[in-house]
Amino acid sequence: MAFDYTSLQIGTVEKLIKEFGDSGHLLMPGESIGEDWESNLDNDTECPIQTLRTAFKTDNNQGTLVEKTDVMFLVSTEGVSQDPKLAEQIVVDCEKFQVVRVDPLKPGPVIMLWKVHARK
Repeated sequence: MAFDYTSLQIGTVEKLIKEFGDSGHLLMPGESIGEDWESNLDNDTECPIQTLRTAFKTDNNQGTLVEKTDVMFLVSTEGVSQDPKLAEQIVVDCEKFQVVRVDPLKPGPVIMLWKVHARK
């Protein structure tokens, strides 16, 4: 008998992130417009997300790339059309963070959430 990861994701993970988390936006690079030499910096696509902000433990900072002010976001997969990637940004409560690392929590065939290491 197989474990039902989809029910766990919908019934527990997404429900808890929605209840205790915040709404935000994931800023994804938009499609290239204009000539190749023109800047596309203002062409980001906003994807609404539900996220829960956590902090790194002090012992995680020893000998790693984690800086003192870094945060970890637990991002729900609900409504997100593509995986968060490096060099994207997360905006939560009018604060903008740069994505440093993305780790999907995937104990089986379903991605439960993304753990996003972010920095101001």
